[in-house]
Amino acid sequence: MGHIKIALWGSLALLTGLWLLTDASVWQAAGFFPLRDPMVQLTGVLAMGCMSIAMVLALRPRWPEQWLGGLDKMYRLHKWLGIGGLVLSVTHWLWSQGPK
Repeated sequence: MGHIKIALWGSLALLTGLWLLTDASVWQAAGFFPLRDPMVQLTGVLAMGCMSIAMVLALRPRWPEQWLGGLDKMYRLHKWLGIGGLVLSVTHWLWSQGPK
């Protein structure tokens, strides 16, 4: 389970880091509504990233099999990426529609 957690959280951290490099306005947000727009963007980027990685894993490529420990572990990562994508997309929707 160690490699799956590293792959899941590492991919989310990588996407968050890349997003932070491109959007400097998140550091200047003071208050709820100025913070809302960057959070909508971040949750959208993370949800799309989870679903994109899950779609790549659905193709059953051979290169992550050895590192993850087999096809069953790759399916498990695919499952957790799908769950994470769903949670992040609902969070994205709540950030965009909820506080109005």
